Amino acid sequence: MSQHTKHIISTLSVLFLFHLTTSAQSVINGFVRLSEGDYMDFVSVIASPADSPPTIIGSTFTADDGSFSLSIDSDCDSLILKASGMEISPTTIKIPNRSGSYDIIVTERTVELKEVVVKAKKIYSQGDTINYNVDSFLSQSDQSIADVLKKMPGISVSESGQVSYQGKPIKNLYIEGLDLMKGHYGIATNNIDPNNIATVQVLENHQDIKALKGLRPEEQASINLRLKEGVNGVFNLIATLGGGYGGEGLWNNSAIATYFRRNSQFLATYKGNNTGEDLSQELYSFDNDRSRTRNISSITMPSAPGIDKRFYYFNRSHNATFNNVYRVGKSGEFGINAAYLNDRDTRRNYSATTNYLPDGDLNRVDELMDGKARMQKAYGDLTYMNNGDENYLKEQLKFDWSTTRADSRILAESDDITQAGKTDTYRLLNKLHLTRRNSANRGFEIASLVNLEKRPHSLSVSPNLFSNIVVGDMLHQSVDFRNLSTENSAGLLSSFKIGNFTLHPSVILNYHHNSLRSRLDAMCNDLSLDNLDTGIGAEAVFSIRKIHASLYMPVKYRLFRLHNRLDGNITDNKRFRMEPSFNFTYRINNSHTLNAKASLSYMTPSIETLYSGYILTSYRQLSAYDVAGLYEGYAQYCSLAYNYRNILSMSFAGVDLSYSRQSPDVLYGSCYDGIVQRTISRRTSEIGNMLSAKVHASQGFDWRRLKIGASVSYSRYDNPLLVQEEILRYTGNSLAIEADISLTPFRWLAMSYQGNYSQSATRQKGLERFPWLRTVTNRGSLDFTIPGGVTLTTSLYHYYNNFNDGDKSFFLLNAEAGYSFRRFSFTLSCDNLLNRKSYIYSDLSALTESKALYNIRPRSVLLKIRFRIL
Repeated sequence: MSQHTKHIISTLSVLFLFHLTTSAQSVINGFVRLSEGDYMDFVSVIASPADSPPTIIGSTFTADDGSFSLSIDSDCDSLILKASGMEISPTTIKIPNRSGSYDIIVTERTVELKEVVVKAKKIYSQGDTINYNVDSFLSQSDQSIADVLKKMPGISVSESGQVSYQGKPIKNLYIEGLDLMKGHYGIATNNIDPNNIATVQVLENHQDIKALKGLRPEEQASINLRLKEGVNGVFNLIATLGGGYGGEGLWNNSAIATYFRRNSQFLATYKGNNTGEDLSQELYSFDNDRSRTRNISSITMPSAPGIDKRFYYFNRSHNATFNNVYRVGKSGEFGINAAYLNDRDTRRNYSATTNYLPDGDLNRVDELMDGKARMQKAYGDLTYMNNGDENYLKEQLKFDWSTTRADSRILAESDDITQAGKTDTYRLLNKLHLTRRNSANRGFEIASLVNLEKRPHSLSVSPNLFSNIVVGDMLHQSVDFRNLSTENSAGLLSSFKIGNFTLHPSVILNYHHNSLRSRLDAMCNDLSLDNLDTGIGAEAVFSIRKIHASLYMPVKYRLFRLHNRLDGNITDNKRFRMEPSFNFTYRINNSHTLNAKASLSYMTPSIETLYSGYILTSYRQLSAYDVAGLYEGYAQYCSLAYNYRNILSMSFAGVDLSYSRQSPDVLYGSCYDGIVQRTISRRTSEIGNMLSAKVHASQGFDWRRLKIGASVSYSRYDNPLLVQEEILRYTGNSLAIEADISLTPFRWLAMSYQGNYSQSATRQKGLERFPWLRTVTNRGSLDFTIPGGVTLTTSLYHYYNNFNDGDKSFFLLNAEAGYSFRRFSFTLSCDNLLNRKSYIYSDLSALTESKALYNIRPRSVLLKIRFRIL
């Protein structure tokens, strides 16, 4: 272990030991009930010091069964608990300030109200559950629950549809406690009618495996959607038909079917359009089941500009999804999830790419691209889960398939180039997770993953830009990349315990087999890489009410074996490695949480950087690696995070700091020669460093449904770069400021704004810094409701880039009118009212500057009719 890593772990250990002396919280729980025995729900329970009753040190609302739980951080000797609600007389009791169960006996009262409007509280907490009343954030223009989530303080939704709470992605999204979507929750958030949702519940500290509750804390929150009364047991089928014109005939159609019951749930969708709506985003999986293969040889298509995709996406898309889950017995679930996507994407742009070389020269490539890609994609998941208090079993079988056919024409310098590419991907994944626990908190946990994957792909290019290396006028590259992986672990929940310390031993057995075959004329590769990773580990855990600290120390035996099947040469690398990780969480009180992490890991060789025969990775790039050997390198990481929340004031904030240090054994880079480039590699002892910081805050207000969110991020990096056979060092700084505001100043007007400012610059060591690249993105919308029930929406998009030539600002304007009548909803929209034809985007990354001119969608008009069939 390096001296730097020892310093990190020792510093965090001192922090850990310092907090061991901190006093523990008192956990007060109990029930609010009538003297007759009936339990009272949604009753406010407030805790105050007995010597200072006006001071509130804890608050919550009772659950459906009348229960409440409070964590109190105070040095006072005794407490006053006050219960109050619309249906009871205010009642107070005095209790000692120590953990225990205390019931509050209340009396029922009847209050005569004259024309009083009772408004539900926007946000309230019940223990570790934060409840958002959907109607308090809902506006008439909201089409899905995702639109409402964006307005809730503490919650954010990314462009890809990923939902985050307090800046961290959520782990699961449930509907009435059932995991219907299994990671593909974008389908639900983008399609479920927000008028059917009563409450959005954020489940903090939610350990979704009941057998691990109290043994392993969960850092990621989950979200549960509570349905309104009358939605359960009702089959809904809603269809949308849309047609219009925008340079060509436009269509946008959809159908959504839902059926929610206590023991089963069903959601099926169909969508199709050629209006620029990206249907692939809904199919993203947020459960971290990454692919183990990737394309090595790919067709070059115009890259995406930095504007909303709906403006440059010339598409013809269809998707269909099917999602079903059933309760099995008392604690079991069986789920079926399937989806299919058919997409055609047409793009056209002009780009100029400039690479700054070590000797001060520039290498510039001008390209005019016109490409078309056709993709089909499907997945199917079968999941069985039994989540009991002492036994947990999850078995999941997943299948993924996709095929892509693409072709393009490129005018580059004096060359007229045509290219065609094809990719097929097949993947079968099985995941097993088993946990058993007894009443003494002892037991075992087993996790196993098996992945089978293959990715045959090809690229054809004419003319041949590498005639000095490859013979012939046309190049045809074929590649077959395959993976067989199994990742297994088994451990004891608690084999050794003294006081608040527990020890969890475990064993690890991971095996990865990668195979790569390629052919380019007479140049071939045929090799395999095997990686065996096995060993033992122990996790030492210290846990009290406020503090949870864990130190995981695995000792692994690693074997890497590279087999070149063309010449029979076998290269082995065997060694023992220790990869420690440390995690410390301090819950100061209900509002403040501190978390620190540190880890050391070793990089693993990749078969994509071990082949020695040439592979045509793009129409103008030829790659081969001449550094022999199975090298690793290492990476160090540490972070510190602070989070704050106050439910009563609807305030959320946090600070995140992180530092990473990488020491690769081999650097990979490029050698440029006009339009063509070659991949090169070289051994190195250089080290890369990156420091980043982020401050984020979100504040809700009762006044006019106002929500203000903001974040400031900064990063600085110092990394090596291999260019033209020389190793350079370059440094960079980047700053990003984001803001989002939603407001309903009047019943007839709703407003929203999202903005982003970023600036970045890089500098090659020994030379002057490049100019700052500054970009600004502003999106604002106004929703009007005029007499007669007609809604009018205007949306303005503003993009600024100081590297652009000429006009550095770019504006787009959309407008929409809507009207509802009984079961029908009519929407007339006009996109790109200003009829802008193209967009210029500039970028600077490392030592490469690029400028591109993109065609965007012309002005269009679309009429959509949405109606409820059932």
